[in-house]
Amino acid sequence: PVVDREILSAYTWWLNDMYLNNPLPLPINSNPGMVFPPRTFRSPNDIARFAARLIVAILDHKDILDRRALPVERATSREKGQPLCMTQYYRLLTSYRVPGKPRDSIYSKLQQDEVETNPGPENIVVACRNHLYILGLRSPDQTRLTEDEISSQFLTIITEAPRLMSAAPVGILTSDRRDTWASAREKLREDVQNRQNLDLIENALLAVCLDDPLPASFNCRTLRSDVPEAFRGHIVNARDETNMAHQMIHGGGSAANSANRWFDMTFQLVISSDGVWGLCYEHSPAEGVAVIQLMEEVIKKCDNMPPPTSNILSNIHCLPPQRLEWDLDNQIQRYMQDVAQNLDCMVEDLDFYVYRYPGYGKEFIKSVKCSPDAYIQLSLQLAYYRLYRKLVATYESASTRRFQLGRVDCIRSAHVEALQWVMTMCQDESGAEESEAEDIQTGKRVTFSLYDIQQKLQLFDAAMKKQTEIMVENILGQGIDIHLLGLREMAKELGEPIPDIFQDEVYKIANHFALSTSQVEEMSTKYLFW
Repeated sequence: PVVDREILSAYTWWLNDMYLNNPLPLPINSNPGMVFPPRTFRSPNDIARFAARLIVAILDHKDILDRRALPVERATSREKGQPLCMTQYYRLLTSYRVPGKPRDSIYSKLQQDEVETNPGPENIVVACRNHLYILGLRSPDQTRLTEDEISSQFLTIITEAPRLMSAAPVGILTSDRRDTWASAREKLREDVQNRQNLDLIENALLAVCLDDPLPASFNCRTLRSDVPEAFRGHIVNARDETNMAHQMIHGGGSAANSANRWFDMTFQLVISSDGVWGLCYEHSPAEGVAVIQLMEEVIKKCDNMPPPTSNILSNIHCLPPQRLEWDLDNQIQRYMQDVAQNLDCMVEDLDFYVYRYPGYGKEFIKSVKCSPDAYIQLSLQLAYYRLYRKLVATYESASTRRFQLGRVDCIRSAHVEALQWVMTMCQDESGAEESEAEDIQTGKRVTFSLYDIQQKLQLFDAAMKKQTEIMVENILGQGIDIHLLGLREMAKELGEPIPDIFQDEVYKIANHFALSTSQVEEMSTKYLFW
């Protein structure tokens, strides 16, 4: 569809403000991770076969995208039936984030109107033991490789990489600050071979990272044995879901798999040799709902594929994977060491644990006539208040896909009604919300609660109503944050003075989100997403 210049400008302002202006490293700060149900691998053949099937399923999905044939989704509530913008679904396999100064940029590998006449090379990056390979998915006559042929290519990499000398951890460079990585990238591109390597990587559909498992002791600062079994979820060789999630989010540090990544890539499938698998994705092209829709379809297709009828053949006639070789001077090598130290500090500083709550879920919440989203948001406010005795600016994403190029606006969950409710819930934990008197008969001090159960419920209902009201305003385009962003950026573009509100201390406090939240209700409980 044709996009008005004004709409494109507004989207660019939002994209820059939300992602591309931010110089912080992508891992931990921006790139989400997902963990899928573990697989059972008995041999390298099983790993190669599984990786190939994932790629075949993704290529089937790509064919739908190339035809622009995705069914248009429609709103299921609040003015039901409105069409939702599908643009971000089409960016997943065509976008790449390029580091830059003063801001990053998004490189579109292929314009949609070029797809039918020029399907592109269809290469993927495969990382194994820090070695980076380019795996072509088309034969010299431009026919697409079969599942067996792709399996053979993966098996070649899996067997070859461990036998090679240790690879220079070039992938670790993508984990650094965006401005410093931009400088290093320009330095790399001064060499012809390095420039060709980067061009191949940046034009690839996606990356597949073939990992070694993290040790079960990784990030284990508490006794996991103390966690009830019902709360633990998947366990693989003593690795719990906390351990698995760290592998997807950042790779485990420079001594583990963090250099076996290319964090600028929109889509990175991560497959560990012990059957743990998931993905890490670069967030700027799309929201989680687009990634989840793709992966649920891919997993379903893989699960429905028939068992292989033969072993993987190593003598299939197709071009072997191309291992990338780099020309790295002393300056780049010192820089890689510095980046590795920086990343290891970030990994060490990340205090992150996964717990499952089996008591109840959204069905119970709905049965008591509450919105699951609002219920969870108020629960987060209560938890934060119990810890710190205050509320802070809270970000919750609200989909604005009812509008062309719409992504998200901000539901601000820390409102007056939430504060009133959490204070009443904590009245028995702090004297600030209680009244004391002396019992005449016993002479003992007696504490009287200012609010009874009924009053707490009334305040809870008021907070739920307010939370829902703010959510509806946002999804219908009546939130405040995107409009304020447009006001500020339009003033800049027109060369007019920036309105005073943007210099006010209150505005700065309101936009420092100490609590940032998100959830995807459509997501299957089998998958974990951060």
